[in-house]
Amino acid sequence: MMLGFSAATVWAQTTDTQTGESAQASSSEIIVTGLRYSLQSAQQIKKNSDQIIDAIVAEDIGKLPDVTASAALARVTGVQVSRGAGEAAQVQIRGLPDISTTYNGREIFTAENRFVAIQDFPAGGVAALEVYKSSTANLIEPGIGGQVNVRSRRPFDFDELEVSGSLTGLLSEQSQNYDWNGNLLVSSRWDTGVGEIGALVNFAMTNINFLDATRENDRFMDMTPDGFVRPNGQGIFYGRGDRWRPSVNAAIQWRPTADLEFYVDGLFQGYRGHDSNHWLFVPTFGDTQYSNVVLREDGRTIRSATITNAATPDGFDEFRDARTNTYQIAGGVVFTPGPLRVVADIAYTDSTFTEKQANVDYAFTRSPVRNVNFDVQNGAGGGTFDFLDFNAADPNNYLLRGLYDRVHEGAGADIQARLDLEYETDLSWLSSIQVGARFNDRNASRNSGTRYAGLLGLGMGYSELPVTIAPIGRGFRYDNLQPETQFVGPTFDSVFGNLDALRSIAGFPAGSPEFNPLEAFNANEKAYAIYAQLKYAFDIGLPVDGTIGLRAVRTETSLNGTLRDVTTGADVFSPVSESNEYTDYLPNFSARVELTPDLQLRLAYTETRTRPNFDQLNPSTTLDPLPGVCVTDPAVPGSGPDNANCIQTSFGGNPNLAPLESKNYDISLEYYFSDTGSFAVAAFRRDTSNFIFRDIADISVPNAPDLRTNTPTNGGDGRMQGIEVAFTSFLDFAGLPDWARGFGVQANYTYIDAATELSPDFRARLPGKQPVPLVSKHAFNLVGMYERGPVSARLAYNYRSKFVVEYQDIQGFLSPLYQKPLGTLDFSTSLTPAENITITFDVQNILGQPIKTYRAYNAAGDTYDFQRKYLERVYSVGVRFRF
Repeated sequence: MMLGFSAATVWAQTTDTQTGESAQASSSEIIVTGLRYSLQSAQQIKKNSDQIIDAIVAEDIGKLPDVTASAALARVTGVQVSRGAGEAAQVQIRGLPDISTTYNGREIFTAENRFVAIQDFPAGGVAALEVYKSSTANLIEPGIGGQVNVRSRRPFDFDELEVSGSLTGLLSEQSQNYDWNGNLLVSSRWDTGVGEIGALVNFAMTNINFLDATRENDRFMDMTPDGFVRPNGQGIFYGRGDRWRPSVNAAIQWRPTADLEFYVDGLFQGYRGHDSNHWLFVPTFGDTQYSNVVLREDGRTIRSATITNAATPDGFDEFRDARTNTYQIAGGVVFTPGPLRVVADIAYTDSTFTEKQANVDYAFTRSPVRNVNFDVQNGAGGGTFDFLDFNAADPNNYLLRGLYDRVHEGAGADIQARLDLEYETDLSWLSSIQVGARFNDRNASRNSGTRYAGLLGLGMGYSELPVTIAPIGRGFRYDNLQPETQFVGPTFDSVFGNLDALRSIAGFPAGSPEFNPLEAFNANEKAYAIYAQLKYAFDIGLPVDGTIGLRAVRTETSLNGTLRDVTTGADVFSPVSESNEYTDYLPNFSARVELTPDLQLRLAYTETRTRPNFDQLNPSTTLDPLPGVCVTDPAVPGSGPDNANCIQTSFGGNPNLAPLESKNYDISLEYYFSDTGSFAVAAFRRDTSNFIFRDIADISVPNAPDLRTNTPTNGGDGRMQGIEVAFTSFLDFAGLPDWARGFGVQANYTYIDAATELSPDFRARLPGKQPVPLVSKHAFNLVGMYERGPVSARLAYNYRSKFVVEYQDIQGFLSPLYQKPLGTLDFSTSLTPAENITITFDVQNILGQPIKTYRAYNAAGDTYDFQRKYLERVYSVGVRFRF
């Protein structure tokens, strides 16, 4: 049975997800499958919405246009994502990472966080992704950037029994590992003596086994004995992970009468991660001798050299066993007697995150002679090194340097309830009145325990450890610039299978570390919201409609933790409790002017605010273990407290953080020239305040290593403004041959000028407005499509210009770390040889271009490139079925 789903139905369900109702299919149905009808459904959502919105609607059951939900969002105008770990993450709307996420219109989160990562939603369990760029009073408060609503399916979406599913095999090129994704949906509805009843259950699984390979120059600079500047070292980082995300969502709907419906929704969302990360640091400091020196054009800085007698390279193998379980159960009623519509919805969410981490630190048995190149002049550039007399793939060349043991738990739970009423009037100028209320009671907590033992003095080689030592997969498969690519280390299973034996070597008792009360916090937050909104309509020679409303939100927060003062050289601990309460009044106004039946103008003004995350409010303070170079060791030249890299890091929160606030102005012109064809241009402005920055500062501590503090602080005022342009169409033009009408194009471009005052400490050194982190000035998507008969294909290019990653204080100099422009290319195609069977093939990251970052290290603007990070290229082949 194909899905009967009209464009009008798509819109009805979209608006109803905010209040829990699911609409029935209209009597005039179209078959919504494939690229065309996915675009048609999304276009109807955008055209008829009260808000400025863009959407992605699944082409078929279990088929978003990309492998993951977050990757699909990268195609939306104004949405930017960061890529890594084999997937897209850090979704931003119009450059702003401060967004909220909802599931079927309800708030959802993971553990102690305020949001859920979009990539945690398997694509097979998603019916649509709705990106709200402006708000209305009846929406749960969005972030400054906006809101992403993930919409699942319900049984009344289908006419009768529906069984569908998919199975996809994946190959990750760098890790050389295979994996699979899949989903199975079963839904049906029945006419009974007590009304119509429907039930649906959908199982989905997303897996990825990845290897990201990074080579880098150290961000610390030093001088050679001859007075030439060079980085303090170089490094290799292999980020490996085997991650899988099981998901189950289910729904029951009961409609005893035409104007009364009850429903129950359930969601389980899991995350399982086995990460094995390898880090190698290759110093250039110590009693170093330089030969074959080649200087850069400035005559002051070194491009390449041969280095002898530097400090011994060292690093760690990091293993993380992580698990998230998130549950949400919700129910409600929709009552529509005549012109009144009443929706009541209540939900309970519970989410826990646990992680065990073990780091096996190592050092080479000696310091090899090496050729270093800090500024490669070909290919992707960056820094590389090559050992001349040392085999890094030989386990006999490794010594145990230390053991880091950590356990972490985060938890969150809430009860949320809402009541929405809408009354449709008989007045021509006032179509409806909406009022409602919402209550949320949220708890969040975090517990952690750590311990570390430096073990280099044992002189224990890798071959003596009670673990399996194996080669670490070779990265950098897309170029051959880095000669040293093969290393060895313990395996994930052997470390966690023999962790107590490793603890015994370190002198630790068996079992996980005890939770440290100094690293714990708990929080409670209550939010009370009421709103009123009018939908108006009138004619001034042109039809005009829109909304005007006000949402009032009262927030009451309490936090408990422990404060640690480490700036005096002696730890001082004290319990701390903080409470805060405030009320926000969030007005909204929108107008839509129908210039012609196909051309409309939108205007919107809204005010939004985003609460800080609980970890940002966390009043506790924790210390990272001291790096190994802090310990004086005759076998390690340059080691000891005076080493430039001997810095202890302190992490903490700030319970006095203020919410991020923004006043938002939007205008857009939208032209819909066919069922799948549209052109839109929009301008927007956000007047912001209180962006949160992590102040990173170095403090000299008496009789102790220097301290690097990392604390969140509010910035000052800012402004973000820009334009968006979007075009979508198939070539359905008269005169073209039939085969040519199968081609289509999606193109969108976003320009953002974003600047803000930094936090007070940073602002003193970088006054005035500075670029907002993570915001690219230019971003665009260009998608070529073809769909004709049984064949469908899509080639998608995504581009982001350079942006600030973060502001860094290193060696007393504050400057931004930049990511250079990056373009990615993805391909997907499908073939439907039979009515109910579709074969798919996809490739992500065809170009394989690395992420490139750099940072100025002095006021003159001198730089060495920092990192070159090579992401996974993923191939997938699969099959979808429907009956």
